[in-house]
Amino acid sequence: MKKILIVLALLLIGLEANALKSQESPYLQQHADNPVDWMPWSEAAFKKAKREHKLIFLSIGYSTCHWCHVMEHESFENKKLATFLNRHFVPIKVDREEMPHIDSYYQKVYQVMNGRGGGWPLTIIMTADKKPFFAGTYIPLEPRYGVAGLWSILKQIVEMKKKNPEKIADIAKSVERAMQKIEQAKFAPSKVDEGKLAKAFVDAVSKRFDYENGGIGRAPKFPQAPTINTLLNIYSVSGDKKALKMATLMLDHMANGGIYDQIEGGFYRYSTDVSWTIPHFEKMLYTNAELLEAYAKAYKITHKKRYKEVVGEIVTFLKKYYRNGGLYYGASDADSMTPSGKKEEGYYYIYKYDEALKALEKAKVKDAERVLEHFGISWEGNFHNGFSNPVRVKSIKVAPQEFQKAKAALQALRKKREYPFIDKKMLTAWNALLVHGLYKAGRVAEAKEIVDTIEKRLYRGGVLYHQLLPGKKAKIKAVMEDYAYYIAALLDIFEYTQNRHYLNFAKKLTQSAMQKFKKGGSWYNSQGKLKSKASIGDDAYRSALATMGKNLLRLALLSSDLHFEQEAKKLYKASKNEIAAYPPANATAVDFALAKRREYIVIKAKKELLPKIKRALLKRTTYPYIAFKESKDGTILACKSDRCFAYAKSIDAIVQKVIDEIRRSSTIKSGKSQLFAPKK
Repeated sequence: MKKILIVLALLLIGLEANALKSQESPYLQQHADNPVDWMPWSEAAFKKAKREHKLIFLSIGYSTCHWCHVMEHESFENKKLATFLNRHFVPIKVDREEMPHIDSYYQKVYQVMNGRGGGWPLTIIMTADKKPFFAGTYIPLEPRYGVAGLWSILKQIVEMKKKNPEKIADIAKSVERAMQKIEQAKFAPSKVDEGKLAKAFVDAVSKRFDYENGGIGRAPKFPQAPTINTLLNIYSVSGDKKALKMATLMLDHMANGGIYDQIEGGFYRYSTDVSWTIPHFEKMLYTNAELLEAYAKAYKITHKKRYKEVVGEIVTFLKKYYRNGGLYYGASDADSMTPSGKKEEGYYYIYKYDEALKALEKAKVKDAERVLEHFGISWEGNFHNGFSNPVRVKSIKVAPQEFQKAKAALQALRKKREYPFIDKKMLTAWNALLVHGLYKAGRVAEAKEIVDTIEKRLYRGGVLYHQLLPGKKAKIKAVMEDYAYYIAALLDIFEYTQNRHYLNFAKKLTQSAMQKFKKGGSWYNSQGKLKSKASIGDDAYRSALATMGKNLLRLALLSSDLHFEQEAKKLYKASKNEIAAYPPANATAVDFALAKRREYIVIKAKKELLPKIKRALLKRTTYPYIAFKESKDGTILACKSDRCFAYAKSIDAIVQKVIDEIRRSSTIKSGKSQLFAPKK
């Protein structure tokens, strides 16, 4: 009898499920039992809209998005609203991580219609022939937060369609024209040339920089890792102390703030306040991958112990919670389950003072109250309902052994709680970003494992794929960002191993990417009907297009194929006015421009000498545009793309000649900078 009841229950669930039930995406699965008749992005959905003369309600989000959960609970689980939505619209759900090219296009639509950047959930309403006329982000069910409620918005739109459809058509046409204008935009020539671009970038970032708390702008505050990485590269090239100061101030405040998980490591996506104290508690693989690179670079420049600690803790966190068979999951949720069975934002990570004090006293931590003060855990709390999110109060000194004992006790408290939901999509692009971070951090074994696993599991029959889910086969073909970041990762591993397979594979994928995504002198995010130009500007993470530019420069040097350098120059020429128009929005592109102007240097030597040369160079400079390639010749060569400028028999001699060449190309005059002085 029990088995029959279970079968009947499953059948009833199946009857209530919508068309998302058959989808693999964890985000779409979260919405599969909504009373809304969701459909995945597909020709079937668009044909249905035309056939039934309905508008399209498009909702884009991802599985670990807090406000996506809020909108689902308030609106998409509401049967009354669902009935109305189903009657008048064809509702479509898109996982932005599964289809980043679609998200990118409609984020531009939002920006065109609202004059500011969007976010998630993204709410787009469009005609049956996919012409948008409304764009919003999170929308409450009823009026709140100074915005209209979803109920009233949908009713007004349905009324407009019935009584004044021409108005919808007019709005849609104006949005279409604006999008075409953006896609075809030509930026006026800038007075900022390549030589002044780095300074313009530093000065522009400085104008919005928060010198009290570190970071850019006011709340909410994002880590903006591409900006930090470019500031560090500018310092390494020119010795610009302002660039280094801003980068390290930001890194210091984040490493000691609540945006960093002080107990288990890893960064949250952003801070809700100006002082980095209270984060939005979701953790993203891309955030940690890019910050891993930033802290590793900063450690090589400054030798600050805290930066090295953060690098190790990020890697430990990722391997503990995200690693699966050589690849890494995409993200973990901001919300976690409370003992009452209700999900609350941040619950897994926060502490009540009394429970934390008891845990420390049980672990025999000396002066437990002072140690909790060091962690920012207080009676009143810094979060809601008397809870505290741990920070590091540097003015409160505690003994290292007591700090470690306390940290272990606080970790043990978390083990009694349910870990937040993890989206187990393993994305080619984000894993490749992690490769680059691990490579810069000297964690090459882990980096190589990811590169090899992507080739083994996400490259089949000459086709690169975008994502993999545990126990499934990859089905969705790779988009531009997958190619860009994976090619960069392959070049990293080639430089370390000198195995030509990685170089040849990078070359093959680059040629494939140019064939797939480059049309008429422009690069696109994907193939297919939805034409979305790849942006030179950074977004949630670094620009894939700017990354491709740097790849082309490196590939030209390492493969001795100047065709790739010509492609890099074409890419830069097409983008230079946009880059110069507002450099802070284009941090990765500024780095690309800097690499192009200063030029990559390749060191050619016997394989066994390359690591020794690399170590010797690191003692003298952190110049970021140096590559390494095996040569059978006994002579050590230092070359640029068009010439070899130095040769020597000894490591010390070639290092000195490389330093001299870097100094000559630097804006800092010889003798006035400590940038190239020998390090103790």
